[in-house]
Amino acid sequence: MKNNKNSNPFGGIILGILMLIGGTVLLWWNEGNNVKNINAVKEVKQNVVTVSSDKVDSSNEGKLVLTSGKLSNNGEELKDDVFGVAANSSILKRNVEVYVWVEHESTSDNTTTYSYEKKWSDDLVDSSNFHESGHTNPTSLAVDDKEYTAAKVSVGAFNLSENQKTMLSADVKHSIEEDNLDLTDSYRISDGYVTTATNLSTPEVGDIRITWTYNDWSDTTILGVQKGDSFADYVSKDGKKINRVEKGVLTAEELILKMESENKMMKWLFRGLGALIIILGYASILSPISRLTSFIPIVGGVVGGIVGIIAFLVGLVHSLLVIIVAWFRYRPLLAIILLVVVVALVIALITILSKNKKKSTPVTEAKVVE
Repeated sequence: MKNNKNSNPFGGIILGILMLIGGTVLLWWNEGNNVKNINAVKEVKQNVVTVSSDKVDSSNEGKLVLTSGKLSNNGEELKDDVFGVAANSSILKRNVEVYVWVEHESTSDNTTTYSYEKKWSDDLVDSSNFHESGHTNPTSLAVDDKEYTAAKVSVGAFNLSENQKTMLSADVKHSIEEDNLDLTDSYRISDGYVTTATNLSTPEVGDIRITWTYNDWSDTTILGVQKGDSFADYVSKDGKKINRVEKGVLTAEELILKMESENKMMKWLFRGLGALIIILGYASILSPISRLTSFIPIVGGVVGGIVGIIAFLVGLVHSLLVIIVAWFRYRPLLAIILLVVVVALVIALITILSKNKKKSTPVTEAKVVE
């Protein structure tokens, strides 16, 4: 069954304004954050010292160091305190999924429609706000996700700090053997899961399935400020914290290239996201125009298309202007170049609007009387 309700056109305008504010703030923050990241990487290039992990050299105390070696949990076996699953690893993680109802919303022709499906989820889904009754999810689980970490994790003569332990991933699936598990009557093994479902092919809402993953790293690289036989954050002049734990052996040059690549990817990701939010904001503000003509055949589609183009171009200009202003704050030279691009886009927008205006203006023909 589906539940329908009419959309409020003024709600779209309010939402659009909020999206414009949010997208603008995101773009401004991103440009400043990117410059700080670039400067931080430059500081790493200038200050990093590559050291051996075989022994701790006290002369490097307080310096930004890079070291590599074998990751070790010092022989500690990690064990799940509920099910008895054990692994000789730095990290063991219990991953719990629950079978729940999920609500989907779609809008068409001024009508919002709700539909429901059942699926496995990493989190409990709150069903108290569902628009239709009869789709009730559990509010708690008998067991939750849990991560077990070795007390002492080291690379050579160095010990990882508590913060660095959280940087280790547990992404290798642990094989489950029934003989090694402590299962109550509520649980059974099926298809590599520990589950409460009678049949995993046809689970019921509220059933859970559990897997375990662990860390299998061997060679590991660490970048941080040497503090005794462990590490602390390096804080750049702009306040950016740098503390890295990487899988494999990386040279300083390789790790710096990786950091630069991550910075570029994050910069363009947030630029795209900010611009998209702004464009959708303008589309939401202009949506009443499309709705007013949506009931007129052909005309509604044409107007909707024009509104979409206008929202895209205005949103793009808005986004570029925000970036330009931010660059005048952080990158003055590049701001001038980008300003030229924006002017070209504005001219293109004015040209499109003037052409559309000419097409919509009726032409009056004069009769010549002989």
